[in-house]
Amino acid sequence: MSFPLDNLKAGACATAKIAPDCVKKEQAGAPKPSRLVAFCALAALAVALVAVDSVAFGWPGVGDSTWWSAYISGGFALEVALSSCLAGAAFLRMFPARGCPAKARAPAAGAKATTGPGRRSSPPRPDAGAKAAPASGSAASADQKAALLKLNRALDAAAQSGETALAERLLRDFERAGGQAGTVSYNLMLRACARRCDVSLCQLWLRRMEAAGVEVTVCTFNTMMDACSKAGSAQACATWLKRMEEYGLQPNVISFATVIYAHARLGDAKGAEAWLVKMLEAKIEPDSVAFNSLIHAYSVKGDVEGALKWLHEMRKLNLETSVATYTSVLDACAKAGDVENAERWLQDMICAGVEPNVVSYSVVIGACAKASDLTRAEYWHDRMVERGISPNAHTYTAIISACAKKAGPECGEWAERWLDKALAAGVGVDAAVYSSAIDACGKAGDAERGAQIFKRMKESGLAPNIMAYAALARPFAYRGDWIKVEIITESMTADKIRSNEYFLYAQLLAYAVARPRQAQRAEQCFRNACRQMIVVNDHVVGVLARAVGRPRCVELLQELGIKHRPAPETRGRRRPEQ
Repeated sequence: MSFPLDNLKAGACATAKIAPDCVKKEQAGAPKPSRLVAFCALAALAVALVAVDSVAFGWPGVGDSTWWSAYISGGFALEVALSSCLAGAAFLRMFPARGCPAKARAPAAGAKATTGPGRRSSPPRPDAGAKAAPASGSAASADQKAALLKLNRALDAAAQSGETALAERLLRDFERAGGQAGTVSYNLMLRACARRCDVSLCQLWLRRMEAAGVEVTVCTFNTMMDACSKAGSAQACATWLKRMEEYGLQPNVISFATVIYAHARLGDAKGAEAWLVKMLEAKIEPDSVAFNSLIHAYSVKGDVEGALKWLHEMRKLNLETSVATYTSVLDACAKAGDVENAERWLQDMICAGVEPNVVSYSVVIGACAKASDLTRAEYWHDRMVERGISPNAHTYTAIISACAKKAGPECGEWAERWLDKALAAGVGVDAAVYSSAIDACGKAGDAERGAQIFKRMKESGLAPNIMAYAALARPFAYRGDWIKVEIITESMTADKIRSNEYFLYAQLLAYAVARPRQAQRAEQCFRNACRQMIVVNDHVVGVLARAVGRPRCVELLQELGIKHRPAPETRGRRRPEQ
């Protein structure tokens, strides 16, 4: 990394070349042009005054005391005398004493003053002329500022992309080259660390910042709090805000909003609300960001009443309600399964002049899907397209999920149709979209269509995830086709996909429904799953009891140290065939 030290050296060389000529002229007693001009002007002024006096009074005769009396009383003699004195002083300054050039009396820049009793002035250094040195220093300062600006731009780019290692290298190289990084540089370094949620690295650079004597600002602490918030530590956020106050800095609206957001991300609505109250007690007026974070906290919990309470409070304070504000309210309604309120607030959003985005519509479509209302989901998709908003992968996943929840023999066909629409729209169709379509086929009992979609997924270059494999195996499991399920298991193992409780359930279900029942295979499958530390939940235990029988299931659970127990059999329930 180049640093303006090279430019400083170049400036010193230029100074050394100019300075000797200046010193020679002064030592030779050559008059300064500016002093010569001053002398000539003052001498001319004295002559002019005498000329005016001669016109006003005439020339005096010999022994004419009256003329001299009038001349002196008029003050004209004083003017001529003063002008003559000034002209004489300028004349003497034109030729300073030999060996004492006027500019040599002040020490050169950077030299220590040596004047005083028993000391004489230090002579100017031959490499630092009186006029060349300031120009060189000014150029060096400009170069340093340019280098610092370049560094800050590079650090900002690294922070934006989260390239912590690059940001560290840039700052270290700058300081090794002799540069002095400022508050902005270190704050950008902290921002890069915060982007990666690396709280430890943030603390390390804050210590370096303090050790370097760089000023720590409110922005510095806010960045530290942001890192803690992104790392999911609301308590650490509160601790840094307290440290900011102990440092003598006053938290601002961003400081409090960051703590509120940290609690909101965790769904801690009460904690977020408590910090809003503290913000008001500190006489800091909350902004839209603080309220949006609080509404988001309630939306995470699906608390529609709490979200609407703070939306109304925003309106009372005449704060701007944005897309984020309304989308959080819509999300609360969707999580609560309140389709009617979600639709109403989407309409209210439009009437308020806030344009919904793809996320807003996708949330409402998701609410319809959760309510198994495919018709309403398709309706809102059409309204979104009419407003010129292009659906994304999440939108199509929600609609296909609505197809799966509707249930019925035609659901698999509907899901595949929407998958084709997504592909035709050119959206980034990912494994989640394909998995939803396969799941819809499974719930419709259309195993063959699901297998065909799975094949299309692999041919498109997408790697199936565990959810895709579980969705593919489920319809075959309901049929009791354990051979097909084992083939799918082998394929999944070859793709190095680790099993989970959902796929384990499908395996055990296939052995339980098979005719005849495959108890030994089910037991071996369960033992393998326990060795792989797969979660054993109530659903897995229930289907295991169906596959091996309840008594043997209890024995297995006791042998393997699993605390779950199968639910008691319902009286009159037909036991699976052996």
